[in-house]
Amino acid sequence: MASTTIGFEGLSDAGGTGAGQPEHRSADGESNPLLRTQASPDRSYGPPADVEDETSYPVAREMSEFGDKGDKSMFFKDKKRRIDYVLAYRETTDDRDWGQSRAEKRRKFQDSLNEHFGVEMEEEHESNDGKTHYVKLHVPFPVLGKWAESMLMRLPTKENNRVIRTLSDKITEKVCCGSNPCETQLEPETDYYTALFRWDKASKFLGWNDKNREQTFFTPAQRSRICHEILSKARYGDDVSKSGVGRLLGNKTYTAAFPLHSGSFEAAADSSEDNTRAMLYREWAVWRAWYKEQPLDHIRNYFGEKVALYFAWLGFYTNMLILPSIVGFIIFIIGCILAYGGDNPGKELCDLLGTTTMSPRCNDTALWQGALVCRDILMCPLCDTGCKYWYLSDSCQYAKATVIFDNGATVFFAAFMALWATFFLEYWKRQQNQIAYDWDLFDFEEEEERPRAEYEAALKGKETKPNPVTGILEPYQPRSKYYAKLMSGLSMVSFFVLLVIGVLFSIILYRLAVGKALYKDDISLASIITAITGSVLQVIGIIILNKIYEGLASKLTDWELHRTQTEHEDSFSFKMFLFQFFNFYGSIFYIAFFKGNFSGNPPKYNKIGGLRLDECGAGGCLIELTIQLAIIMVVKQAINNFMEIAVPRLKGYMARRDNIDDHSQTPKRWEEDLDLNVQPPAGLLSEYLEMVLQYGFITLFVSAFPLAPLFALANNIIEIRLDANKMLTQLRRPYAARAEDIGIWYGILAALSYMAVVTNALVIAVTSGFVPQLVYRYAVNDKFDEYGVWLGDEKTTNGYVPYSLSTINVTLLDGLNGRNTSTDPKVQEYLALNTGISLQNLTCAYRGPKRLADGGELTAYYWHTVAGRLAFVIAFEHVIFLTKGIIAWIVPDVPQHIKLEMQRENFHNKQKLQDLNM
Repeated sequence: MASTTIGFEGLSDAGGTGAGQPEHRSADGESNPLLRTQASPDRSYGPPADVEDETSYPVAREMSEFGDKGDKSMFFKDKKRRIDYVLAYRETTDDRDWGQSRAEKRRKFQDSLNEHFGVEMEEEHESNDGKTHYVKLHVPFPVLGKWAESMLMRLPTKENNRVIRTLSDKITEKVCCGSNPCETQLEPETDYYTALFRWDKASKFLGWNDKNREQTFFTPAQRSRICHEILSKARYGDDVSKSGVGRLLGNKTYTAAFPLHSGSFEAAADSSEDNTRAMLYREWAVWRAWYKEQPLDHIRNYFGEKVALYFAWLGFYTNMLILPSIVGFIIFIIGCILAYGGDNPGKELCDLLGTTTMSPRCNDTALWQGALVCRDILMCPLCDTGCKYWYLSDSCQYAKATVIFDNGATVFFAAFMALWATFFLEYWKRQQNQIAYDWDLFDFEEEEERPRAEYEAALKGKETKPNPVTGILEPYQPRSKYYAKLMSGLSMVSFFVLLVIGVLFSIILYRLAVGKALYKDDISLASIITAITGSVLQVIGIIILNKIYEGLASKLTDWELHRTQTEHEDSFSFKMFLFQFFNFYGSIFYIAFFKGNFSGNPPKYNKIGGLRLDECGAGGCLIELTIQLAIIMVVKQAINNFMEIAVPRLKGYMARRDNIDDHSQTPKRWEEDLDLNVQPPAGLLSEYLEMVLQYGFITLFVSAFPLAPLFALANNIIEIRLDANKMLTQLRRPYAARAEDIGIWYGILAALSYMAVVTNALVIAVTSGFVPQLVYRYAVNDKFDEYGVWLGDEKTTNGYVPYSLSTINVTLLDGLNGRNTSTDPKVQEYLALNTGISLQNLTCAYRGPKRLADGGELTAYYWHTVAGRLAFVIAFEHVIFLTKGIIAWIVPDVPQHIKLEMQRENFHNKQKLQDLNM
């Protein structure tokens, strides 16, 4: 339900509760204005009627999930009182926990709910499995009203019939001739002006005079949120620390606590059991709806603002990926054309195939002359033991593939993606502000969000301070103590990050050691064995560390004692992201910036413990980086999607099999929901984390893999429907949590966007051959045609491949690690075909810093290349950062039509106050 906020802060009648904070009666007998006797289901609720006009609620149906239809097991046995929450438990022989029986805890907890908070209960001891007992909870209407006031909920006061048509709406109408094929069939939500709810002014709100107001006045999402708040504060003992249903779930006193789904998701649209869940399933969670817009207002009303915000962000991110996917695909096509249809280093290298004998136009010992490559080039072995000499043309296909991703077009695409990331973040900020305005989320964290029950329990009886916004006294944790905890937690996180880096380094050493031992027999088999076993060991190590770390991070976050749930989730999310950042990106950074750059040059290789450091393969490091990214973007995402489909269904099947003994009875709604999977304690953390890590892959290293946005787009189209299907069919319904924004994830996305500028500049400058080719083209190459005729100032890369290599006499490698150069097959073949060359003057080439013959001094070309790389990084970063800053300055955070609506709201607010003589 889209809404607009007005203030009702001054509308308190005599006898009102002032600031709206309810006084919960504790175990020692404090007063509680929420306390009501167990109400009759026929009782008419509400404060004394002072209705000024017959305020009706024209859209009461949209506030209800089923109206007069739906599953009757959604109600108490009287068919009138709606079930707001369900508690489930099993009796066990081992029924004691810390000296107190679980049955006693349940009794005290339920007494607290009923006596201190006015919650009505109905127990159900019959179940299909014969083991599980259920406690159905109903929050009476006056209790809902008082808690809505204390929780600063906003409810509708007037319909806002103003229609706002944005530029995108106008374009859609023109293109689609007035209709939008992407719209869902669900009725659009009505827009309202809203105000902070006051129980003593309840008659001023829409829906008060509706005959079914006890079911429709508060949305199901609001009811579940109120009930969850009550459950988090009810006690099961005399001590304040013994409170909250979360602790009882942790010690197995209860096995589950959840609000009910609104009915079966398989209900037909024209049946008497149609419900909101089924409507959302038909219009949102099925595959045939992949192209349709998401019904975000309906998602919000069913799951709450926090879940709806996630889907809003995911949908916006997916739509924004369309343009870079198209551009990236064009860049890929351009790369293919350059690789197979023009002059480039890859084509030049492939032309060497079959030219191991000397060209007649070259002298007896030259590898190249002018722009003419005279013959194939003998390359030095890539490892100490087992590796043979090889011809440069053996890497022909790798070289062509490298040109696809290593050309001037990818430089443009890297700059394009850096600017796209800025547009994405700025326009999401605008979209988020519009959503926050429509859903009454502005200033939620400052005004509405209440301290966590765990925070209040831990600080009960200690220092208190008034909330700077609401003025309500709250428990207070000194900032010095809070920051000391944060620093302690950060040190522990840093330790685990170092462990992840240590695992990665250990795997590198393992591959080197095993490879050295196996290369003596079969080099190809050795490569396969080391790759597979190394990957398996890395996965096992990371999984073990991840399990340990996740539990530790959760404990650390609890120990830090954050005031609000938002702060708690932000802290935990940051810890998990930091760990997963090094987990997922560690190998990528290694290949991009470290592999092959510190291995040394023949014959003086750098070694650790006698093991020669790893080098890139025959195709170079960039193609390895591209392959690694492609595997992650395709294979990993496919596995994740499969796991999201298979695992919840398998768990649900096992739960249903274990929980049903009597198949002759139709399970009740609470029994069906109990068989569903419980949402993880971290909520949407895993969903956000998966997408943010994907965002990192398409921005940090996009210059090495321009198809990454396309694969991300395809994955996200599937991901939206998978997540929707999972939420509706495989998971229990979560309580309707609110959130002002996507939390710390926006800051993480912004940090990744800035980091992407640096990483892409370094990939282009250091890992790719773009800068060295530019230096060769404009500063080195003497231009001759194939007959040695001067070509003038036309700049080409002809001759770049042999020129970029360094050479060393093969006799300097003889004897290293038992190597006998004279018996090497490639050396024997090369000498036999080139009789003018002897073993004593035979050289092999290697990739590395350009040096004079036999590993001599570094050449001027090397220093020119270093200067060119540094200049490119500085220029690229400065231009992109300046452009990003200009874009961020130009794009306003709040859309103009939202600013106008806010002004209209203020005017309406003043009129309302004047009408009420306030």
